[in-house]
Amino acid sequence: LDTAAEQQSVTLAGDIAQKLHLDNGFSDWRHVLEELHLDHIEIEPLKLSYRSTHEILDFATDVLGPLRNEVSGEATRYGAPVELFQLGGSGEAVGFLSEALRNLVSSEPLSSVAVIARYPEQADIYYKGLRHGEVPNLRRSADQDFPFRPGVDVTDVRQVKGLEFDYVVIVECNRSTFPTDDESRHLLHIAATRAAHQLWVFSTGTPSLLLPERLVRGSD
Repeated sequence: LDTAAEQQSVTLAGDIAQKLHLDNGFSDWRHVLEELHLDHIEIEPLKLSYRSTHEILDFATDVLGPLRNEVSGEATRYGAPVELFQLGGSGEAVGFLSEALRNLVSSEPLSSVAVIARYPEQADIYYKGLRHGEVPNLRRSADQDFPFRPGVDVTDVRQVKGLEFDYVVIVECNRSTFPTDDESRHLLHIAATRAAHQLWVFSTGTPSLLLPERLVRGSD
């Protein structure tokens, strides 16, 4: 702040719901401002969300549960409903997803798609399976190295913060991969809010308890 203009006018912006690291001491903006001796400054929550649709934003807010912001953002548009697919195992999920992605890439060749796993090892499994399933324009993206071209990027959630895709597929959204802890809530929220137009959620085994009950009931 000492390097700012004489009026020390600085804008700090960030979404506290999108936490990748829970051990860095950050709790909320008010605490940060107090540490900077700026406790007299007002915090103005942003009220509009321009990336995702109303349906995606509702889902992403629901999975946060008690961690949701006091003021939730409002989407500026509506879109397709979030869909949950419950499948017996990774092999069945890969087969189903391969066909869906082939059809999507064929009908919308300029679209960007992210297949997001929680862990890199899961992303590896899905990439190999989708490659075997002959999904075109398929890439295994890691180390924040994204080409930003049409196609399908298979990656893990820690790679995608700040990015945007037309379509997002969250895989292995089951109780073992996304248990009911704070880290899982934040990571699932980050993955969901990468989607601009449509979000698909794939669960093998028992769906995560973080998923909205109405979504789970509707997919039975």
